[in-house]
Amino acid sequence: MQHKGESAFGGSRFQSGVCGGADEDPDDKNAPFRQRPFCKYKGHTADLLDLSWSKNYFLLSSSMDKTVRLWHISRRECLCCFQHIDFVTAIAFHPRDDRYFLSGSLDGKLRLWNIPDKKVALWNEVDGQTKLITAANFCQNGKYAVIGTYDGRCIFYDTEHLKYHTQIHVRSTRGRNKVGRKITGIEPLPGENKILVTSNDSRIRLYDLRDLSLSMKYKGYVNSSSQIKASFSHDFSYLVSGSEDKYVYIWSTYHDLSKFTSVRRDRNDFWEGIKAHNAVVTSAIFAPNPSLMLSLDVQSEKSEGNDKGEDVEVLDTMPSGRDYSQAL
Repeated sequence: MQHKGESAFGGSRFQSGVCGGADEDPDDKNAPFRQRPFCKYKGHTADLLDLSWSKNYFLLSSSMDKTVRLWHISRRECLCCFQHIDFVTAIAFHPRDDRYFLSGSLDGKLRLWNIPDKKVALWNEVDGQTKLITAANFCQNGKYAVIGTYDGRCIFYDTEHLKYHTQIHVRSTRGRNKVGRKITGIEPLPGENKILVTSNDSRIRLYDLRDLSLSMKYKGYVNSSSQIKASFSHDFSYLVSGSEDKYVYIWSTYHDLSKFTSVRRDRNDFWEGIKAHNAVVTSAIFAPNPSLMLSLDVQSEKSEGNDKGEDVEVLDTMPSGRDYSQAL
């Protein structure tokens, strides 16, 4: 494994000059709200399917053109292209060593790539009738690679040899969701040996990897055919997801309502819903440092209010489980 600060190709992790130009500040906290993109990359010849960032500012992109491309924010051109046999639906950098990345493809093969050598270091193939890989990630800080399949399985492999370890059938015990549906997202919960799994039965599930038990099930959003996936906030207290009903949904990772009511401790039907679009919301993520961005925003509002001689009112958070799109 590489030392801290080394890039996938060795050397310094960040060279001077970024693709956005000299007039762009990479530390500008308002950058996400500016109309001009910080970087634009062009190289794929078909739709993009997944992205993955490394800790050293490298970016992987996968596509329906059957390739994975490697980029860095200090360079405009593609650094390397990794050819596959079929659509590459999922990619993930190794969390501790970005010389390696995981790719999952519709050919049913899971591949661990060595970037400096530009070749596959290890690979394995999904068993069963339905071999389509639809999601992939690492968990337990890179100890295991995990993939999601079209028929609702999460399959774990030890990363060192990419050998089969165990699997989870992501489905309900009864009802229409007792048949596994496509896995659309897998996110680890660091420090708690848990993973968050999004699937096409409009459910998000948190599993405990110690015994593969279901810790929490989240519902409220709609995801029956899209590649929507939920993700955690920076402190893992909340999770957010897009939805096919044009809303953005937010849940608390855990709730304490079961202490005072008959609400099940392993179910979370209490959500915040924001209608911010006129089409399906395919992606939603939290800001990496929301307190800093909120502070900047409030200061800006106060400044504008003072210029107009008006008082600025900061609204409280709306109650859980309510749609407050009309308040926006």
